[in-house]
Amino acid sequence: MIERFPYQDEDVEGVLARLIADQKFLSVLAQWSLPRVSRWIPPIAKWLLLRRLKRLVGGIDSIDRFQALVREFVERLVSSSMVSFEVRGIEHLDKAQGYLFISNHRDIAGDSMLLNLALHRHGLRTVRIAVGDNLVEQAYATDLMRLNKSFFINRTGTNPRDVYKDLVAASKYIGDSIDQGDSVWIAQSEGRAKDGRDLTDVSVLKMLHLSDRKASVREHFGRLNIVATTLSYEFDPLDQAKAREVRLRRETGGYQKSSGEDLRNLALGLTGFKGRVVLTLGPPMTTIPESLEALAAQLDEAILQGQCIFPINDWAVRMLESTDLHAALASADEAKGSDRVLNCPPEDREDMLKMYAAPLMLKNLEG
Repeated sequence: MIERFPYQDEDVEGVLARLIADQKFLSVLAQWSLPRVSRWIPPIAKWLLLRRLKRLVGGIDSIDRFQALVREFVERLVSSSMVSFEVRGIEHLDKAQGYLFISNHRDIAGDSMLLNLALHRHGLRTVRIAVGDNLVEQAYATDLMRLNKSFFINRTGTNPRDVYKDLVAASKYIGDSIDQGDSVWIAQSEGRAKDGRDLTDVSVLKMLHLSDRKASVREHFGRLNIVATTLSYEFDPLDQAKAREVRLRRETGGYQKSSGEDLRNLALGLTGFKGRVVLTLGPPMTTIPESLEALAAQLDEAILQGQCIFPINDWAVRMLESTDLHAALASADEAKGSDRVLNCPPEDREDMLKMYAAPLMLKNLEG
């Protein structure tokens, strides 16, 4: 049984000591940060990395100090993987208030990471992050997430009674956090939007309501200070993998992840090139409807309204509207990023185009 809630300040030193003694963690980090040395002389790579880690974490004895260290890492990721990172709407937020950021979900870790970076840059408290326990594959990954204020939602349990109990506890934790002035990030749906269509899953809203079922939808969600949150990535580092999964699900009715696939996707999503990225924060919702279905529709509209349209989105729509997609793709070179589709396996290209076209097509439907 996993511990589901974030670490506290008193846990930090012990957890960090355990992390830098974890040989799997050192190997993975060495392969990423010292790839050549790690390939040829793995023990030396781990030794060099361990020396550096001891210097970095020495004296870190609180979550805030750990997150200050994480911010340095995130700033480097942003510089190396993005052309620009723009934040819109942060002026709507009150430093003394806790909010529930309900966000579209395109990247396993990047969505909440970029929100935290924006908040940290503006002197606001970072969020507690709702994460599916399907990501609990390695002890070091769990430790890192809990140090970064993540808590786990039960998605893999087999005992319905235990699952329900855990979901009620998560719902209460979210409500209590916001009452205490601590904000929470949660994705609008259980998994990433691999087809580019950002739609709110009513089951997520049902979970949020579990701790206060006697209250009406309007009353309960009115207390949560909901902020519709939209991440717009010009390019998705995992676009080919997502297109392949969408195709396989359509053709076979399912998709079987390989061992460690989520953690590999997490790493590529963080480090891969994204072009321009925009984070849009809507004003806190002051009008809440009476039903969960109506609230889901309201969130969908607000999240879509915050979506930025890039040239590749318009190009993808035009390619899909072509009467001869193969010929159109063969002659397409005017759109920045079009090579991403042209380099995709032919059987997955149409699904990749649909993924990039979806935000604009949904906006056109709304219009």
